[in-house]
Amino acid sequence: MNMKFVKCLLMLALLAGMSAVQLKAQTAQAVVAGSSALWVEMGQGMAGLPSQNNCAWTGTGVATDSRISAPYNTESGNIWVVWTPGTGGSCAAPASDSTVYTFVSLDSTVGNRCFFAQPQCTVGTASSAGTAGAGKLPGVTETALPASILAAFNNQAVNIAATDVLPADAKFATYSTLAACGPLSSTTQFVGLGYGPGPLGTQIKSYYSSAAFTPVDFNIYGKDPITNTTVPAYTITPVGAAPELIVVNTLNSNGFGSAAVKNVNRAVLGLYFTGIFGRTADIIAQPFAGTSATYYGTTALVREPLSGTYRVFEHSVPNNKELYQTQEYGNCGTNGTYSVTSNPLNSTRTIGGTTSYRRRVIGTGQMVSTLTTVQDSIGYAFWSAGNFAGKSNIKYVTVDGVDPILDSYSDGTIPQSANGLLPNVTLSHVKDGTYPIWSMLRLVSYSGGASAASTLATAAQSMVSFGPGATQPDFVPLSQLNVFRAHYAPSFISFNSGNVASDGICGAPEAGGDAGGMVFTLQAGADYCVLKSSYGNTTTGVGPTNTATFGIRQ
Repeated sequence: MNMKFVKCLLMLALLAGMSAVQLKAQTAQAVVAGSSALWVEMGQGMAGLPSQNNCAWTGTGVATDSRISAPYNTESGNIWVVWTPGTGGSCAAPASDSTVYTFVSLDSTVGNRCFFAQPQCTVGTASSAGTAGAGKLPGVTETALPASILAAFNNQAVNIAATDVLPADAKFATYSTLAACGPLSSTTQFVGLGYGPGPLGTQIKSYYSSAAFTPVDFNIYGKDPITNTTVPAYTITPVGAAPELIVVNTLNSNGFGSAAVKNVNRAVLGLYFTGIFGRTADIIAQPFAGTSATYYGTTALVREPLSGTYRVFEHSVPNNKELYQTQEYGNCGTNGTYSVTSNPLNSTRTIGGTTSYRRRVIGTGQMVSTLTTVQDSIGYAFWSAGNFAGKSNIKYVTVDGVDPILDSYSDGTIPQSANGLLPNVTLSHVKDGTYPIWSMLRLVSYSGGASAASTLATAAQSMVSFGPGATQPDFVPLSQLNVFRAHYAPSFISFNSGNVASDGICGAPEAGGDAGGMVFTLQAGADYCVLKSSYGNTTTGVGPTNTATFGIRQ
């Protein structure tokens, strides 16, 4: 699409969104919490790059859940604030009709929890008026935080969640994490992880630092599990799609650093993360070397189970309909108890004289930084130029022979601004659905925030580009995506009145979960909608009228 046309659309959307709510002076139009996947582009787009139409400030923010007590009630992350100068105003002294947008970067599940909690989390910052911006949005000129703008957004309720998993997937992740050890039922492959009971669970700890993640219950339909207040209906705004990269450490030239390590199939990949495989040679297609050959042990780095990144990987690879395993395999005690075996996760396995590990990391930043230092480690993270900027001693591999970011694989060098490879990124195999580990990025809002969500989505999409000069080819904008994942009804949770899933392609809004769902083309979806319209027709005799989705989980 012509970029000038996109910029025009962006400004029209901004004007429309800014006129939608002018209830009081300097209104906080959007208070966003959630996934970092959209944080940079959304902030840059809202700031109006490259013409700097709006004003911006970045720093450290906090989201507070008043349903629970300190110190478990707060989550912190990067925050940006963007505001309009207003009529006759300036960035430093905005007029009374200035409109404010803010976004604190957290985890997807925390973003969903903060949005659906009744009352919703509040967002703010400990920074005082006049504090200079921290420069966290590349290319954006920042203004010291005006007192009136601070007052407009500080301690305001979250009205939009940014997420890389659907709300039903985030709720299921919370349910299973808080559930007692053992199978959730005799009819499912999924298990309780033993970090409960809720509503406030046991902190999930990092092996590599003092970082920890606290599971807290919430509902996306019905009553809040803590306050018993009704949860309102919500709207989903798709933004784009991004892949997760499988990344290995390259320090050992005879291990994962070998040029022969360039692809992993899903079965082998899943078994690394469930503690079955633990040697570098298991990834290489080679003649059998015998049991006395030289081997190197591996370290599989596992995210916290509430992470959207974890959830997409979990349902796409180890816990899909092929392997039926979980990354938490062996880390829960007797069925029916809340007795995690190792917290932080630190699972070892010795095969012959080789010892391998599964160890917990918290957050994308810790995942990527640990991959750069731990020899023969393997992990996963959503692709973005920012996530891998300046990182060394790592490379990515294809999965089932499919490259996640380039048209075809070379040597696994991760594109960065410094190595000049970002213009080579196409995400073509996300667009066509052949790469198996990817997810949609979405915004979730109540009806009153839908207009602002649309404005934010347009802003983020406008900042993504591919080809010569590209610096942030981070995700596939919705308009360029040719596929979708089948939606399904996650067991044990309620997401609407009948727990009826919908792919969002036949006129009904998206509902249910889609993490690990089977991939179909938009053409197949359109044909399905045509077929669905004839269900129950006495002439065709096709069948029932209540089929809302493909309903197939990978």
